[in-house]
Amino acid sequence: MDEKQKIFDEFMEEFLKLNINQKQNELVEKLKSILAYLTIYAQNNNIQFTPLKSREINDLEKQPPTDEDYLEAMMVYMQNIEELIGLIIQYMNI
Repeated sequence: MDEKQKIFDEFMEEFLKLNINQKQNELVEKLKSILAYLTIYAQNNNIQFTPLKSREINDLEKQPPTDEDYLEAMMVYMQNIEELIGLIIQYMNI
């Protein structure tokens, strides 16, 4: 087994131990990271991108956020990621 797979397997073992709220937080943070990486790439390549905004993101600030709040926020992040990937693909002429 290669090192990358081993590290991922260990990560997943730990992820599975988390409660549902912790898992939701991990997923939202992962989506935010992906969006940030793609945004940096876009900026470095002069790709014009304006993130879509939604109040659903702010719902995660209320205590405690509901499962629906997490799903709605994840949809906002995924929609932005999808749009930005489309712009990057267009830029790359793929």
